[in-house]
Amino acid sequence: MPKHILRLVLLIVVFLAAAVAAKSYFTAPSFYRYGHYRADSVPVIAGMAPSYQTPKACQSCHATRLTEWSASAHKTVICEVCHGAAAGHPQSLQLTIPTDTQKLCTQCHEKIAGRPVSSIRQIDAREHFPAATQCIACHNPHEPKIAPPTLNTVADQKAAAASTAGCASCHGIQGVAVNPVWPNLAGQNAAYIARSLGAFKTGERKNELMGPMAQALPDEDVLKIARYYSSLSCRSGATATDKATRERVAAGEGLAAQQCLACHGKAGRPVNTAWPSLAGQNADYLAAALAAFKSGERPDPFMSPIASKLSDTDMADLGAYFASLACSNDSHKGIAR
Repeated sequence: MPKHILRLVLLIVVFLAAAVAAKSYFTAPSFYRYGHYRADSVPVIAGMAPSYQTPKACQSCHATRLTEWSASAHKTVICEVCHGAAAGHPQSLQLTIPTDTQKLCTQCHEKIAGRPVSSIRQIDAREHFPAATQCIACHNPHEPKIAPPTLNTVADQKAAAASTAGCASCHGIQGVAVNPVWPNLAGQNAAYIARSLGAFKTGERKNELMGPMAQALPDEDVLKIARYYSSLSCRSGATATDKATRERVAAGEGLAAQQCLACHGKAGRPVNTAWPSLAGQNADYLAAALAAFKSGERPDPFMSPIASKLSDTDMADLGAYFASLACSNDSHKGIAR
């Protein structure tokens, strides 16, 4: 046999021997004990400190949210089911805020044959209105049921009024905006105000004025402000006196019948208090809000597709129509806490 062939064979034999030795050295003795996994990893994992901290670990920093959660139907679901394991939080771990809530919520709430329906509400995700949108557009995950406000005592009223001191320069002492391009808050749905402030606070909704102000508010002040403004008497829209305004209102009424009534109601007052009441709202503000939905400046899974089909004239007509409606505080009592 030629020498170069012999050398090659010897090299292959040495390589195979080294491979066998390495495999024997690096493979744990327990690898094949119960199939193709390391059996010894079971007691190792079992001996680790638990990653889940339970809601008690959240109480010191998130007392308000914990109070909402503990009083709601979600009290049987611990914080970490949605936010992930909290070991090391907040020192070295930032917990996640779920973004795909439809996928998350349907794990428990999707109607499936054989699933018990007595204790957990079940929905058909394909038909549940409005279909294929985020659940948090209507529901506060910490308190999914919309409960009435509890702002009743004089002390509560005074505390809430003090919390709104920074709001009055734009939205007025009585919740009536000093500029028609800003929204009136008097009589507005408390749940909607709280949800909007929460969106400004987290940065989900961008605004140069509202963002910094909302971010400086404690969670409890958000609730106080929402309840306070909801308790004030709203201002009904002025009756249209000139022909041009009447024509604009009539045009807006026709558009609203096609686009808006399913959510915002015939009288501009929605049945779901997580949505805004539009009756008596400033026309300029409503038109500007629709324009923001259309441009993407204010993205929304409900409003953006609708606004994208509207012209500037349509937006002005809709603003004029809803601004002309008589408002009422009767349906503005719910709050998503």
